[in-house]
Amino acid sequence: MKKSVIFLVNGLGIERPGSYSISIEQSMPELCRVKETSFFTTAITDSIEPLDAYQRFFLGDTYKAEVDYIKNIIMNPEFVKRPTFSLLKNTNSKKYHIFVEPTNDKVVELINQMVQMMELPSTTEIYLHLILSDQTLKDYDRINSVISYIRFHIDTRIQVGFIFGKEYFLEPLSKQKMDFAKNMFFSCTCERWREIDKKFLIFQEKQIRPCDVEGFCATNNCFIENNDTIFFFNTRKQKYDPIITAIFDNAKSIFPYNLNLPSFSLISLYSRYAIPYFIDNVVYENSLANMLKRNRKKMLVFTDIENVNLVNFYANGLNSINNPDILFMEKSDDLYNKDFIDKLIQDTPYDVILFDYHMDTSSTVNHLKEELSKIDTIIGLVSHACENRHSLFITSLYGLNKRLPVADYNQEMVTINYERQIPIFFFDYYYPQSKYDLFPGETYDILCSAINCITNDPKIDSLIREKTFLGNIIKAIVK
Repeated sequence: MKKSVIFLVNGLGIERPGSYSISIEQSMPELCRVKETSFFTTAITDSIEPLDAYQRFFLGDTYKAEVDYIKNIIMNPEFVKRPTFSLLKNTNSKKYHIFVEPTNDKVVELINQMVQMMELPSTTEIYLHLILSDQTLKDYDRINSVISYIRFHIDTRIQVGFIFGKEYFLEPLSKQKMDFAKNMFFSCTCERWREIDKKFLIFQEKQIRPCDVEGFCATNNCFIENNDTIFFFNTRKQKYDPIITAIFDNAKSIFPYNLNLPSFSLISLYSRYAIPYFIDNVVYENSLANMLKRNRKKMLVFTDIENVNLVNFYANGLNSINNPDILFMEKSDDLYNKDFIDKLIQDTPYDVILFDYHMDTSSTVNHLKEELSKIDTIIGLVSHACENRHSLFITSLYGLNKRLPVADYNQEMVTINYERQIPIFFFDYYYPQSKYDLFPGETYDILCSAINCITNDPKIDSLIREKTFLGNIIKAIVK
């Protein structure tokens, strides 16, 4: 039975100018041996840590998938018949506050559609409040583009209110942050910016990630009043409790009597608050779990014990479930044993095997080289076991940008910069290099390619493509 093996050396990337040079030839001779006979290409990643990298690897473009799911599954003609919709529509509130993460411009059409379906009185005020959840400074360009689209395409009766970073409201909230939240949510005393792009430029220059933005108001009168309706039109259902707490706890002090803030969510939140919702979960058709289920395949994952819950959550499409198709094993010294590796790859009933290693935990450059050398030993055993039998991908999910001392005895600080571009090594006897090419892509494409090698699933794409004259031109342009 042919299998696909994915070996991740997370943090490994293409050295950028100014990076302290680490000789892969010296530290990882087995990888260099594989490199000589494998396909090679690169992928672009904005991630520099596991959480975001795992999500992109296992789920791909969740923004597009979620918008499509909301459009086709949730907001279909039956949407208005749901009991939750009647409750949302008939709160008799003078103001509606819609909280949304501006994932892409398509979400605007959905919000416009929902507001039209609610058929609210013309006197009802509607405010759209933006929650920034993006992790890197590079995301500002995309966010700017989305917000510019919102500005010109949002329904004329909807105004944009406060804007803030999701991670700014972390529990436990300090008194200072609670006071800030009170000023923003209930009195709009925060700064107001008409030219949002200039504000974002300031955040970029100060190296404040979007998810950490302190918050500002773009519209007067966007504050929350008693009897207003709050609606979380979210596609990121984690970590909303700090935001809800900041609203509700402050509301109790401002409206101590007869507090009434009807609250709803499009998708069930992971929350201690009992908030009515329209649907329990978004189904990601091409999450790892669904690809395995669809093709009756099983996967074995070797990772650090502290990463099991995180990997499981993303691999199962943002669900923490016990999936019989995915087995987790803690890494051990057995992985340095040739017989163990051979038996693992040849005889176990798993169709996809993932080795998950990280090089960003090192304390010095010398320590980093030592860790790479240990990982390389396992790469050598795995590559020999796969040769002429199975598909093997050796790659990374995120880059590395870190200041480290050279060694314990040499405290000179140097920068290791492997950001943005990561390598993809691939070899498989079934794909001769005379007939096939490996195209650049994203980390999610690596997972899809590995699954495609053993299933030919028509619903997933692959970076491995048959050579054509036009294809070679496209590949040259992409590079």
